[in-house]
Amino acid sequence: MQVGKVTLDTIAAQLGITKVSVSKALNNQPGVSDELKKRIVQSARELGYIKKGNVKPSTAVSKLGLIVPKRFFLESDNFYTKIYYYTNQECARKDISLSLYVLDPEQEQNGSLPLSLIQDQGELDGLFVAGEVAADYMKVLLDCPFPIVVIDFYKAGMTLDCILADNYQAGYTVTNYLIQNGHTRIGFVGNPQFTTSVMDRYCGYIKALTYHQLEINPSWRIVNNDINNSYVMDFQLPAELPTAFVCHCDMAAYKLLLKLQKEGISVPDDVSLISFDNTDLSQSVTPALTSMNISKHDFATEAVHRMLWRIKHDSAQSKTTYLQSTLIERDSIKRM
Repeated sequence: MQVGKVTLDTIAAQLGITKVSVSKALNNQPGVSDELKKRIVQSARELGYIKKGNVKPSTAVSKLGLIVPKRFFLESDNFYTKIYYYTNQECARKDISLSLYVLDPEQEQNGSLPLSLIQDQGELDGLFVAGEVAADYMKVLLDCPFPIVVIDFYKAGMTLDCILADNYQAGYTVTNYLIQNGHTRIGFVGNPQFTTSVMDRYCGYIKALTYHQLEINPSWRIVNNDINNSYVMDFQLPAELPTAFVCHCDMAAYKLLLKLQKEGISVPDDVSLISFDNTDLSQSVTPALTSMNISKHDFATEAVHRMLWRIKHDSAQSKTTYLQSTLIERDSIKRM
């Protein structure tokens, strides 16, 4: 029988065991007895799934995956593109291959894996999840037979290894920066319900306004992206504009910038803008955006380090690592 016609399910069905047990045995992961492992390997060889000598050494990590929802993998906002680039670079340094899986909205809604991920399950040693997925879909991923490390989000109530920016502190920092520059009427651009990152940035914004006893005006909050993270121009500006906006990301700031310019409102003379992520976009627009830099390289190195640690410590308690941010000052802020 040809290798391509045999799957983990085929081996599991023949032996009357779970696919998870088959994957663990073939990847030399803990959780399978030596006796059962021998039966699985023998069956896999008989069926043509593996050839003699091809069972992975217990210390080897050769292939990892990274899955990201399509709504976050935009050509025009390359935050997660850069995370993939640096993660792939870090893996290559360690002689590990990295496969990218882009998750369609329909797959996320239906709880189905991308076809390429299904085909690779027996080969993967671990999976990175970048960009926020729904809680129900996260449960689907956690049922896969390999460790998971999530990048740039978390899920309350779930035990996960997480690599996060300290978005709460970053939200406080950028708002406080505007206040130090004389702004007292400050709005927010973004939907706090969209991702945990946006929520934490919004909460940091609220904390700064509350600490300085400044007005929190609901009419100064703008949402200019939809549930698929597509940015739109048909949003309404407040009848009375604040002097500054905290924008949840560079793309949100850019779309607001275009809207303001279309209405004849100058940035930063009339309205100041500050944003997050320090993507290439923040430097290419006019005026260039003051933006909170969150190192995509640090995300990658910490994620790979955590994954390799997790593979060796399968039963250890999960950990969350917070990365610090740095404000990059450019031309979109006016001192009052």
